[in-house]
Amino acid sequence: MRLLVYRLPGELKKALDEVIIKYAMTPHKALSNVSPRDIYARRREKILKKRAEKKVLTLARRRIYNMGLEVKK
Repeated sequence: MRLLVYRLPGELKKALDEVIIKYAMTPHKALSNVSPRDIYARRREKILKKRAEKKVLTLARRRIYNMGLEVKK
């Protein structure tokens, strides 16, 4: 771990703003792996719905592939 020394208040503010932006864009397990930014923008339900649809398609494709019904290239 290294110690960062900020000489000017502007440097500290810039560093804090960067951390806040990174935190807001990072998906959180407690939020169903949706970022706080998406929660705030009210995109949570849309994201979760899209994931559920993709999961259904993926499982269907996997089932077809595993049963040998798909022609292997």
